[in-house]
Amino acid sequence: MSSRTASSSGPLASPNSATMPKYVEILNELRDEFRHAPSGSRIPTERALATRFGVSRMTLRQALDELQAEGRVERVRGNGTFVRRPTVAMGPRLTSFTEDMRSRGLMPSSRLLGLSIVPAGADVADVLGVAADDEVVWMERLRFADGEPMCVEVTQLPRRLQRVLERGDLEGSLHALLKKEGIDITSLTRCVRAVAVEPREARLLDLPDGAPTLEVLDVFYDVEGRCVQRASSRYRYDRYEVMNQIGDRFTHGHRP
Repeated sequence: MSSRTASSSGPLASPNSATMPKYVEILNELRDEFRHAPSGSRIPTERALATRFGVSRMTLRQALDELQAEGRVERVRGNGTFVRRPTVAMGPRLTSFTEDMRSRGLMPSSRLLGLSIVPAGADVADVLGVAADDEVVWMERLRFADGEPMCVEVTQLPRRLQRVLERGDLEGSLHALLKKEGIDITSLTRCVRAVAVEPREARLLDLPDGAPTLEVLDVFYDVEGRCVQRASSRYRYDRYEVMNQIGDRFTHGHRP
């Protein structure tokens, strides 16, 4: 990992740089640097990094502590510190993939793998509230976080939304696109199960054949209770987990 030295002829510092704590500057630079480093890479020692940034080891350690809390590095006693990829916890809130990634400091992106008009079929028709032989929009995307594949998503939407999709960027946030068109998603039902990855998905997700995936089936509804989207996503087992809060202490405080 090469160091960067500012030159006297370089751009002026941002207005906030003078007030930003030094460890935060280091944190931001290392976060961006580790984002592009292979998982498992050993990072330089604290002494080497402190020398590189011209700070004390205590200041450097503050930045590393933050990176460890974010799940971006792992310290192994007697062996060093290594780059890791943070695990994303899917909580009980109604959020999109894009919002989930950004809330954890990850850069979301998508690649459109397929888009077509197909018959709904019995299962999808029942969810979307259409006839089995009615046509629906079918879309498949590969979703990324910091350029690394996170999930393969297959979505079906009512045919009435076709023109909305044609006007938007399907490699961006679908929910943001729908909201821009006045379609607010206000509720969902979710089913989660473990599924072995299929060969094609394994290649897309950079997983070994037969590895487990976390399959999440989401059905999204608008404010009027109409189904807007059915999405089946298969997530990498090593990057995603489901987290829920159960019990009245989360709304009424601790029991006596």
